[in-house]
Amino acid sequence: MKQQTKGGALHRLWQALPWLWMAAAYLFDLWYQLVPGKWIVDSDLASEMILSDLLNKEGSIISHNWFYSTELKVVNLQWFYRLGLLLFPDDWHLARAFGMAVTLALYAACMLFFVKCARLGRPGLWMVGTLLWPFGQHYLVYAIYGGYYLVYTFFYMLVLALVLRSLDADKKHCALQWLAACIATAIAGMNGVKQLMVFHAPLCIAAAILLVLALHDSGTSDWKTALQHCRRQVRLFAASLVTAVAGAAGYFISNSVMSRLYDFKSYSFIVWDRDENWFTLDRILMDFFHEFGYQNGSGIFHFGGIAAGIGLLLGGWMFFCIVRLLLRLKKLETNDQLLVLLLVAMLAVCGISYTYFHEYYLYFWLMNMPVAVAVMAVELKTEDFRLPGARQLLGVVLAGCFTVCAVNTVRQEIENPYLAHKGLDAAADWLVDNGYTEGYATFWNGNAMTELTNGKLDVWTLQSLDEDYVPNWLQRKDHLTTDPQHPFLLIDTETDGPAESAGLVQNGECTEVYNDGRFVIYDFAGADAVHAAAK
Repeated sequence: MKQQTKGGALHRLWQALPWLWMAAAYLFDLWYQLVPGKWIVDSDLASEMILSDLLNKEGSIISHNWFYSTELKVVNLQWFYRLGLLLFPDDWHLARAFGMAVTLALYAACMLFFVKCARLGRPGLWMVGTLLWPFGQHYLVYAIYGGYYLVYTFFYMLVLALVLRSLDADKKHCALQWLAACIATAIAGMNGVKQLMVFHAPLCIAAAILLVLALHDSGTSDWKTALQHCRRQVRLFAASLVTAVAGAAGYFISNSVMSRLYDFKSYSFIVWDRDENWFTLDRILMDFFHEFGYQNGSGIFHFGGIAAGIGLLLGGWMFFCIVRLLLRLKKLETNDQLLVLLLVAMLAVCGISYTYFHEYYLYFWLMNMPVAVAVMAVELKTEDFRLPGARQLLGVVLAGCFTVCAVNTVRQEIENPYLAHKGLDAAADWLVDNGYTEGYATFWNGNAMTELTNGKLDVWTLQSLDEDYVPNWLQRKDHLTTDPQHPFLLIDTETDGPAESAGLVQNGECTEVYNDGRFVIYDFAGADAVHAAAK
């Protein structure tokens, strides 16, 4: 009886292991938000909090008094941050943490829904847990902490789940699921062009390839019979086209209608411009495989170096999964075939686009991560393991590898932040304690200071410390028509250069009031003194 009880307990623990790992990832994320995340704030992420506070004060959905970036972001993190600010109006850190806690929970729920619709089974649970661990630097900053790419991937994974669910549904439920998918896609399209390029174009390509392969294997020369034989593939291809049209409609509304009502920059500035020495296809594709935890600069035999090596192996494992699944593509179910071909199409479309676009950043690859990890789950689910327990053991090993990479990524981010500036919180607090409320700084310090002081500092971001030009980028529009009263000027000597070299300091009547070795703050009697120094 004791052996049965013990065996039953171990079996239940084994069955619950993916769920426990998933919960551990969520708690780890919350710890990061609440503890080191209190000061690891950069101005790009802080702009979302400032916008959320502005929207709450205006009671609006989109603000006419804000310079957006390259996207209007109709539905984005501001909805969750606004709720957080209503609950914690005097503590923006808790407001951000609350907003991200809700975002991460919804993201996990969406991924679980996808796992069910894609029929990934137990390996799918490992997939969800993986996507909650911050295994790579860009994934930590822009997804788990900043949340930007969680929103993008949330929408397209929801659409993909609904499309897969519709393949075996009756006509009524199929139509309802397509309608829901189209609504989600149209909303995502209004957020910008990313989803159209990264997801819908590859989805159409993958669905078309699946349909062609199915027609070829139908064994008949009659079109009607062949199409009836390929009903699921036909429905999949139709769904990919319908959702792509919905996404294009949403983007058209954003780019052609809403761009006339609100201030944001579209991606129309990107041109075809291949750089032979930098943006090469092999280099760009390798960037994708490096996003699973590999980082430069760590000693090989130190923990960071070992974790970087594990991240490199995970990238190699990703490549192995793609090749292995393509070799036995015909043996897979339609859902699994689609995921493999979708990832290949994503890599092809994105890789070629990033090679020929004149603007490219490593974090562009983050939108591919959910499908990439899903393909790992497909390999884990469908591989013919001969040894008993090998499938489960491999899942645990992979989970351990991703955990090691996540711990190392967080450790390195705390020691050397990717975008945040160490010590900025102390300088910002000094300003508040000494009665300052308005002033100037360059972009990568300005918005962050506002969030770090819970909105007590209003900072005009400058294009350069040699002039008083205020750019129309991620700040209130009234900053261009109003001036700060009794302003300060903060200079970060590590990113802005020596304080004494700044034109506003050289030519202006100002007094140094703070210097901690990195951040230097100058006091100006008024904005007129700043304008005079810029002439």
